[in-house]
Amino acid sequence: MSIVCIGQLVADIVVRPIEKLPYPGRTEAVEDLDLLSGGCAANTAAVLAKLGAEASLVALIGRDAFGDAALADLKRAGVDVEAVRREAAWPTSVSIVMIDPKGERSFFYRSGGCEQLTGDHVPDAVLKRAEIVHIGGAMKLLKLDLEKLASRAKSFGCLTSLDTDWDVYGNWMKVLQGALPNIDYLFTNEEEAAVLSGKDDPREAAKELRGRGPKVVAVKRGERGAILATGDGISDFPAYRVAVKDTTCAGDAFAAGFLRGVSLGRPLDESARLGNAAGALCTTRVSHRGIASFEQVRRLVDEQAP
Repeated sequence: MSIVCIGQLVADIVVRPIEKLPYPGRTEAVEDLDLLSGGCAANTAAVLAKLGAEASLVALIGRDAFGDAALADLKRAGVDVEAVRREAAWPTSVSIVMIDPKGERSFFYRSGGCEQLTGDHVPDAVLKRAEIVHIGGAMKLLKLDLEKLASRAKSFGCLTSLDTDWDVYGNWMKVLQGALPNIDYLFTNEEEAAVLSGKDDPREAAKELRGRGPKVVAVKRGERGAILATGDGISDFPAYRVAVKDTTCAGDAFAAGFLRGVSLGRPLDESARLGNAAGALCTTRVSHRGIASFEQVRRLVDEQAP
C-alpha cells in the first residue's frame, strides 16, 4: 500500500549531549553532530520506508546545501522524493536540535520552504496514486489549506491522517477544525491535544477531538505510551522499555508504525502497539536511525508483550 507524506521537510543539525550552552568565547566537546533530514512529514516517510512501506514525500525546500543534505538522507532511507519541490526564492527550513543527556531536546528554528507549501505544490497525480495520505507538521504549514487538501485526498478514495505538531503561531483549532471531518487518523501529543480540545486530561482530550470528526484519535504521551480513541471507546497502550538517547523523531515514528499497521490490515490495537514500538526504537539513536526494519519493531512488541 503506497503512503504519501505531505508537509514538513527540514534540515536538522543535531547536537548531543548538551547540558548548557558554552561560556561565551569557549568551546565544549560533544559526542554527536549530524546534518540529517527532519520535520514531521519527512521523518514519518523515512520510518515508513524502513518499515517496508512504499513511501513518498511532498514538500517544499530551497536550492541550497541544506536542501541537498536533507534529500540525500531521505534517499538513503528509501523515500521517493520525486514530488519534493525546490524553489530558489525560499531557503530550506532548518532546525538546530540540542539534545540533553536524558535524550530530551530543544530547538532553534529558521523558517523557510515549509511555511510556503500550498495545495498547488501537491499534484492530483500524487494523490491518485496514494492509498494513504498523511499530513505531517500541520500546524506549521501556514499556507497549506488543510481542509481543501483533506477533501481532495478523500475525493480520490484515500485514507487520510494528520499529525498536528506544536503551533508556535497560535492558530490551533481555527485552521484545523475544517479538515477534521475528512481525517481518518488524527495524531497529536498530550500538550497539543490539551490546547486543541480545552481538556487537560488526555483521555478526555482524545474523546473531545474524536467528536470533531476523525474516526480515530491517537494521543502520544512519550514514556507513558499512547491513548487511542475509537468508536469502541478509549484505550491505553503502555510504552516499551528501551535505553533512550534522542527523542527527536519519536512522535513521527509512532505515526509511521501505526500507519504501517493500517497499511498491512492490522487491527487498531496492534497498529497502536507497532506505533509505540517504532517510537521507542527511534529514541535509541539519533533521529530516525534507530529504526532498521519492520521485523525489529515487531520483535520489540513480542518481547515486551504483557
